[in-house]
Amino acid sequence: MIVAEKENLTPVKVLINNTEIQLALLEDHKGNMFVSATSCQPQGIVYFATTPSSLCRFLESDIPLQTLLDKSPSIFVEINNNSKKVLYSTRDLHVKLKCGEQTISQLTGSSPVEVWKGMSSE
Repeated sequence: MIVAEKENLTPVKVLINNTEIQLALLEDHKGNMFVSATSCQPQGIVYFATTPSSLCRFLESDIPLQTLLDKSPSIFVEINNNSKKVLYSTRDLHVKLKCGEQTISQLTGSSPVEVWKGMSSE
């Protein structure tokens, strides 16, 4: 099972970083993909695993951000806030993302979002 632990993740690209929401794509040493996003409940930054197909659907504005989290291949997420970091099971806790009902084009005002351009591994 893939677990999103911030210390083991390498940033790939910041998708959105403004006062309302932070959204970034990350990967681990095995090439597994993860997303970090602003969470309302519990409050903080949530790190969760994703699949290439779910990520593509999100980046093509086919699914909203919350669905991307809900389709995670892992039931475990890490949430960091100012005071602590906690590993949660999504079976025990529903994580609600800020702007979670919006698609990437609604969040950015444009579509599609180019993720691979400018990656350090090119």
